[in-house]
Amino acid sequence: MTAGTARTSRPRGPAQLQGIQALRAIAALLVVFGHAAHEAEAIAARIGVPAIDPSFLYWGSGVDIFFVISGFIMVHTSAELFGRPGAWRIFLARRIARIVPLYWLLTSLLLIGSLFVPQLLNVPIGDWQHILASYLFIPSLRGGSEIRPVMALGWTLNFEMFFYLLFAGAMFLPLRRGMAALAVTLLGLALIGMACPTTQVQVAFWTQPMIIEFLFGCLLALAYRHGIRLPPAVAAACVALGLVAMLRLPGIDDPAWLPQFLRLGIPATVIVAGAALNRGDVPRHAWPLVALGNASYSLYLFHPFALRPLRDIWIRFAGASLPLEIYVLVAFAVAALSSVLLYRLVEQPMSTWFRFSAAPRPAPGPMPGTTAT
Repeated sequence: MTAGTARTSRPRGPAQLQGIQALRAIAALLVVFGHAAHEAEAIAARIGVPAIDPSFLYWGSGVDIFFVISGFIMVHTSAELFGRPGAWRIFLARRIARIVPLYWLLTSLLLIGSLFVPQLLNVPIGDWQHILASYLFIPSLRGGSEIRPVMALGWTLNFEMFFYLLFAGAMFLPLRRGMAALAVTLLGLALIGMACPTTQVQVAFWTQPMIIEFLFGCLLALAYRHGIRLPPAVAAACVALGLVAMLRLPGIDDPAWLPQFLRLGIPATVIVAGAALNRGDVPRHAWPLVALGNASYSLYLFHPFALRPLRDIWIRFAGASLPLEIYVLVAFAVAALSSVLLYRLVEQPMSTWFRFSAAPRPAPGPMPGTTAT
């Protein structure tokens, strides 16, 4: 990488990856904002004050950013494995060690909580088949109306795991042919979803057009491997313009001719491009985001556990004496702090143990770069 190493006072890692880590924090905080606003709405209804209106922002666009980042990281970290014997096993073992332990732990805590404090749940837990599907990352109907696992936020992980399987299949081929096969597969699935809608739950879920956002990230990683870089000013402009595009702009918002996965997927890709292809250093003021980005997975999964009880605490002790905007700020702080602690005390040790105890060793293969033909 051309950026070099960071100073010891900065978060460790190349500047390119630091920018991606900062984006992970931003993406997670967008989701936290949406859920904090939802909790604030519930507080407003209880205490009889006006609710906060979060509709000015596509806060769900944090997921689109995550998907583009995921595609980028998969190619960036695994490109040299393509075409090697057993590459798919190595890749899946790494991803399972990264994703599964914390998700299964929090899903189990949610199930235990449903037995003792069911009043804290916004929706009821489904039957045993739904629970099993949730653990196995298989899309399943919750309440007969929406495709959500026991932990609702896990719907994005159902997408992630499906993408990992497709990506692992592409690794049987050299990099270029593998990426071409993956692109054809993702585009084909999206076209099926748009042209042939179905009521079959798993097919309907896996053929949603937003799956193409993973491909956008893969293409950015290929651009990075080919040496494409952006001047710092251009990279910063990409991030800024992409974030502005995720606002609901009066008069030009939601054009009928632009599908939703492009409405948010294109800005997400522009944002990730600004971070991933930036040939400069991460600005000093972004360092806290880089640090929080390390805990972004914990932040994404755990923040509902922090916000739901915070709602009751706020109603009891603050009520209408403080504006709900303050509640949102407190929710950000509580979610961030608790997630950093969870990351350091639970997620990181678990992932490290699983990664080193269960991941297979790479098999001998061609020298780096020879698998790209």
